[in-house]
Amino acid sequence: MKKNNESPSILYPVAKTLEDQQSYAEAAKEYARILKTNPLHIDAANRLMIVYRKLKAYAKELAVIDKAIAAHEKDTEIKQRQWIKSHQKVANLTRSLAKSLGLLSDSGLPIYEDELLEKWKQRKKIVEGKLQKAK
Repeated sequence: MKKNNESPSILYPVAKTLEDQQSYAEAAKEYARILKTNPLHIDAANRLMIVYRKLKAYAKELAVIDKAIAAHEKDTEIKQRQWIKSHQKVANLTRSLAKSLGLLSDSGLPIYEDELLEKWKQRKKIVEGKLQKAK
């Protein structure tokens, strides 16, 4: 069986089974493989964070959180820019209103608040605190 060609839909149940069997190190490897091929895989990112938390590997958990947040923010920015490019007229008409309402970021893109990203950012603060206490 070639593991390199397996898709996240195959790898995820394997990783979840390993996690359920408390083989956390092996589960972490599988979740990391999923994220290597698909950095936007929310479930794999969440589970990998949890596995690292169970292993008390807070530095690794922090790295996963940072990568997951960055990947999702980049993806959102790309999608926003694509939408603006394909809907230039509407974007131009609404830009001044959005700006006056405080709905645009400094880069001129709409401010996007994602509940998941906010949850990850909260967890990041907690993990950073745990790492500071460990020093």
